[in-house]
Amino acid sequence: MQWQWVLLFLLVASGCSWFPSFVVHPIAIGEIEIDPATLHTVGVSLPVLHGDEDFDASVRVAYREVNSPTWREALPLQRVRPDTLSRAVPSQFAIADQFAGSIFDLDPNSVYEVRLTIEDPDGGTLMRTARATTRAVPPDAPESPHIVDVESDDALASALAQAKPGDVITLASGRYNGPFRLERSGTGANPIVVKGRDRDSSIIDSPGEEYGVRVTGSHVHLEDMTIRSSTWGIALTNASDVVIRGTVITNVHYGINGRGGVNRNLYICDNLLEGRGVHWPDTSGRTWNYEGIVVTGAGHVICHNTLAGFGDALGLSQPVEIPNRGIDFYGNDVLWGGDDGIELDYSERNVRAFRNRFGNVAMGISFQPVWGGPVYAVRNLIYNTAIAPYKLNQEPSGFFILHNTSIRRGWAWLQYGAYVSNFSFHNNLTIGTDRPVYLTPYLQLAGIDYNGWSPDGEFKFDYSWSDFASFSRESPYEAHGRLLTVPDFVTAIAVPPMFESFMPPPTPMLDAGSNAVDAGRRLPNINDDFIGEGPDIGVLERGFESPHYGIRWERDRF
Repeated sequence: MQWQWVLLFLLVASGCSWFPSFVVHPIAIGEIEIDPATLHTVGVSLPVLHGDEDFDASVRVAYREVNSPTWREALPLQRVRPDTLSRAVPSQFAIADQFAGSIFDLDPNSVYEVRLTIEDPDGGTLMRTARATTRAVPPDAPESPHIVDVESDDALASALAQAKPGDVITLASGRYNGPFRLERSGTGANPIVVKGRDRDSSIIDSPGEEYGVRVTGSHVHLEDMTIRSSTWGIALTNASDVVIRGTVITNVHYGINGRGGVNRNLYICDNLLEGRGVHWPDTSGRTWNYEGIVVTGAGHVICHNTLAGFGDALGLSQPVEIPNRGIDFYGNDVLWGGDDGIELDYSERNVRAFRNRFGNVAMGISFQPVWGGPVYAVRNLIYNTAIAPYKLNQEPSGFFILHNTSIRRGWAWLQYGAYVSNFSFHNNLTIGTDRPVYLTPYLQLAGIDYNGWSPDGEFKFDYSWSDFASFSRESPYEAHGRLLTVPDFVTAIAVPPMFESFMPPPTPMLDAGSNAVDAGRRLPNINDDFIGEGPDIGVLERGFESPHYGIRWERDRF
């Protein structure tokens, strides 16, 4: 507690003779641990065996593709602080003393060298190296395909029950009465593929059933079909290397359930999900459990999905057997929902949400809680939230919020709670219409700087300051931050006068005269390619194209 640290300081300062001396030992570290790799990121951990009691050691990160002569810098690893973990929702897993972090924007199916430089003022410099391999994009077809055409319910059920590695079970156009189960497994080179002849006309229809398709095998692909009318669209249990791609899941209460048993290395991308359990603009508690895509486990990639009509559109659930680790959410587009755009809740380490768009939801990104981390929210666009852009409930510890842009009616950011620990909030645009920010939790080990805010008014982070000038001058935060000038963007972005359905805003390109241009902090591996004297604050660098959000195939519906 805060009073205990004050007492400790007074005892030491007074030269109390009976108080024991505080001995700091040089840091001792273990070998690098590589988390399950995804297509574009690698997560690493470096165990702290003992020493560094004053927490002043640091770990610099460099990486290069094997055989490349050039090393590149990444963000330093974050020190995981078990002493700050959530007491409100304790982790069921032991969280070790360690440094951990992620390297972004890597090429798929590539081998990288990672070099960590450990510097401890109390014990000199150490170095560790390791290799990590990113995953390949799942293939479109098996190496040795065997086409199995089906045209009826019985034929489909029989093909699934007898499926062998390399089978490409192809559904003719028509309606198939589900549910269906796939319990067989393929191999890495020869997965079992189940696909429709056409995603709009090959339909698995399961009214009144718990799910449309349940997968309990591994190395299985579901592609190019419509699944509709069941409670859940797809359920995955004890599955690994499952691909769900190019599907339509519609007229369901819940979308894809990837939290059954232990799931690893799921690839859920380019799917359109439409829920019926949430009705606009209801953001009450009744919407909270209507998940769009929910997973637990390790090594998952959830990318370029378009979702509407769920409570929590994307996210994690509380794990049972293994911690949530090494998971990516990117390129997704949440059009509207009842609760959170994405829940990074129950993350252990190296869970990442980047380049997503979250609109017309109660909260944009939730961190309730994070167990040590780090967890990353990078370059996400958040607009028209009913309550706030970020949710920091349940005492989260260990996360980065970097280069996001949030725009909403009312308070730019409103947050209640007890504690928030060990986090960095840099290079974000946080824009409201009435007041700037009101955060009541006690902040520990918080880095808040280089952000752009609007409008002016009371800034509360633990304590209150009457305006941005006094906040920047007198607080430990925002020495380099900006109160935003007008115009902010090339194309004005206005939010409706109340929480109403709002189409995605135009590209949030900063106006050339904005004081957010070139005003950000350099963050290696996050904004290396900036243009000008420094990186721009917010989700998009001037002169760059907006990223593609949502499905990468055309559909008239959206």
